[in-house]
Amino acid sequence: MNNPTGNQVRSFPVQESEHKLGVGVGCSAGHGDDCDLIEPRPLSGHPKSKPEEIYTDVSFEQRRLNLGATPSTGTFVTTMDLDLTVACNMRCTYCFKEKWNEHMEDRVAFDALVWLLYASGPTKDLNVNFMGGEPLMRFPLIQRMVPFGKRRAWQMGKTMHFGITTNGTLVTDKVVEFWKKWGMGFHTSIDGIPEIQDRNRPMASGHGSARLVEKAVPKILSYRSNTTARCTVVPESVGSLVKNYRYFRSLGYTNIAIVPGGPGLWTEKSNAIYEQQLSDLGDILIEEFRNGTFINLKGIDDAISGIVRSQRPQHLCGAGRGLLLVDIHGDMWPCHRWNKASEGSWRIGNIYEHFNQMARAELDRNCQTELLEEDCEHCVANKYCGGGCPAENLEETGKVYKRHPNACEHTRVWARVGQRVHDVLYKEQNSTFLKHYYNNAKTAANTTTVAT
Repeated sequence: MNNPTGNQVRSFPVQESEHKLGVGVGCSAGHGDDCDLIEPRPLSGHPKSKPEEIYTDVSFEQRRLNLGATPSTGTFVTTMDLDLTVACNMRCTYCFKEKWNEHMEDRVAFDALVWLLYASGPTKDLNVNFMGGEPLMRFPLIQRMVPFGKRRAWQMGKTMHFGITTNGTLVTDKVVEFWKKWGMGFHTSIDGIPEIQDRNRPMASGHGSARLVEKAVPKILSYRSNTTARCTVVPESVGSLVKNYRYFRSLGYTNIAIVPGGPGLWTEKSNAIYEQQLSDLGDILIEEFRNGTFINLKGIDDAISGIVRSQRPQHLCGAGRGLLLVDIHGDMWPCHRWNKASEGSWRIGNIYEHFNQMARAELDRNCQTELLEEDCEHCVANKYCGGGCPAENLEETGKVYKRHPNACEHTRVWARVGQRVHDVLYKEQNSTFLKHYYNNAKTAANTTTVAT
């Protein structure tokens, strides 16, 4: 196995009757006990499955893990990003993920689900996000993992929810039917109009991907209409944000995330274009609300939510706290965004070896925003900014709590535009706006201010 961390994957066989959290024993992630024969109760929103539909063909003997490799202190892990593969059928120009032709072994995939059940402590609701590479390259494995995970969670009095991040090129009717059957969530990575999509997100063959994604979107939205279109913005395409937005809306998206990438690549000129484009999108968003249509446009939505909440978040995100990534070798990292090749000191452990609380101690804090090195107190975005992406911060500045100046500027743009959209719609007492952000409240004292 090609293991870039140099760690040998080991296992620790024990009997299932020995399961006990925190004593360093192993467990099976598969058959071998009577409870596997129990038909699981139907979960809310999921169909009742026949017993033969929830069995896996991964043998008991192949699956062992160390349950001592779970948190003994700090935050329980309740959400897991799972790299089912590092292979991908695309070659996106800005991709931060390592690429070679290797998949996670089936044994590791099933063991990771069981590991999460124990690493989550008393928490009942758990989340697993299939990542990659392109995770749909492992669809046959996903078809076995999801029912397995739900059954095992039910046996422990828990619920395990599954989601996936996909580039959309491998979505078929069969895939969508599976998602629907098991209530999976997901979002699609799509960068905008075909010209930009094909340039930023070409196939491994060099051909464009827009045609394949356009073919998949109706299938996706027919199942889950609130699926997010996740658009990465680079300086070369920043002048097309309004075109991209209109394109997403023409496809049927109502949840749209337009996220700048690579802060170090931006200039004063591209930042100015970004603000003008976002300002124009703010005008469009106001009209959408006036027409009775709620659109969740990330950044602007984050800003408005922060204005209404009027309290700064304490954390950047869940990375390294309630969220961890398990990679194809069983190694644990703060999240899928971490650059494993250059940031090896952030390896938190391995599900077959140990859990290193000290490796995540810098992230597992009660209040992260107090540690930020910027002058946040007087920033226009201080009501909702949690300090950005810690992995991006680490790459750009060498510190998880120090942002690149351009990243801060992009957040301030969101804040200025979001404040204006809020003030206009609140003054008009727009019913769609109030229903979503104020839950039909008739008044919201001390929320309208002027951004500078």
